[in-house]
Amino acid sequence: MRTTTYCYPWDLARLGVARALGEIAGHGIQAIDLAANYHPIDALSPRGGVNLFSDARGAVYFPARAGRYGRIKPLIHSPEIAGAWSLAAEEAARIGLGLNSWTITLFQPWIRDAHPDCARVLPWGDSSGSGVCAANPDVRTYIVELCADLADQFGIDLFRLEGVLPHTFDLDWLRPRALVRISALARTLSNLCFCGSCKARGKAAGIDVSALQARVVRTIEAEIVGEPNSDERAAALALDADLMAFAESHARASIELVGEVAARVGHAARVSANAITPYRSLLGDARDDALLTGFITAGTQVDLNVLNPAGNRLVAALNAAVESPRPLSALYVTIRNPTVTSAAQVAESGVDKMLQNLQATADVGVRELSLYNYGLLPDADVRVFMEAVGQLRLD
Repeated sequence: MRTTTYCYPWDLARLGVARALGEIAGHGIQAIDLAANYHPIDALSPRGGVNLFSDARGAVYFPARAGRYGRIKPLIHSPEIAGAWSLAAEEAARIGLGLNSWTITLFQPWIRDAHPDCARVLPWGDSSGSGVCAANPDVRTYIVELCADLADQFGIDLFRLEGVLPHTFDLDWLRPRALVRISALARTLSNLCFCGSCKARGKAAGIDVSALQARVVRTIEAEIVGEPNSDERAAALALDADLMAFAESHARASIELVGEVAARVGHAARVSANAITPYRSLLGDARDDALLTGFITAGTQVDLNVLNPAGNRLVAALNAAVESPRPLSALYVTIRNPTVTSAAQVAESGVDKMLQNLQATADVGVRELSLYNYGLLPDADVRVFMEAVGQLRLD
């Protein structure tokens, strides 16, 4: 089983690139997934003394060359941290460590701030405060050029594209306040984007977008502030051909983004993304499976999540059915802070549970496991992970 670890350039810059990469390689890890850009974060690292890194709106963390870009220009956090990328590329090559680019796609508030027309727009007309839309041509051009810039400078082995399609409408909300009950149906409909680019795609497909948007908003409002009647409303929506086509168009914009990145850098590097959509309950299994297959075939590798066994089995089965099945990789998250996520329950349940989850992932065909995140974990957690990986049965 091949292993990689996610890591942040600010941790490498603070700890020392050669020291950090030497420690990673010393664990037997074969590659790093180094963040090329990032979303807002407050990250607590236990390495080299306790350290907090904060970035309020996200930024670019490598020495991007602005002249290459179009309307959206990269916002570089600082030369000191961006410089860690060049040092990491040199040191990784020297010690035989693979170099992957961990690339955030749509959760980029700084882009939304500079270019409000790129923002994702919720059905009732309010713009997302932090997310942009894959249907926007300027967003696509920027992300593709970002990857090409990295490939040209650093000889990337693999691009991991994160968040190419938000799987929940409030994924990128910052300090959210939603005290009302939001039903599953309302949440699904709220994922739809009505930005200018999405509307234009819908109109080009013959959809009466204004009428559709009004129907969607009425349903969301009825679900949130009216009488709950999701089953009846969902049954009516299942007959709405325009709604189905519009939801598919939203997902296909993200599939197209992955494909455009692969077309631009695929001669030099592999391109991996998650196969996930938020519309399965709306579209039904067959139509959603077609979208998932689109994500699979758009790139050259597929990322899974160890803690999503049902989803992993589905994607693995769809992958096996395509003409050229893609290699499967999977993210493993160790979290010991119970205020963060229920994944803490998995981490605290011990090595046996970790091994069980990792083995289930291996059983669906995963042959690369990626640990999140070197800078956020003490060495003891890295050792436990690597020991568990060493016990996996690969049939």
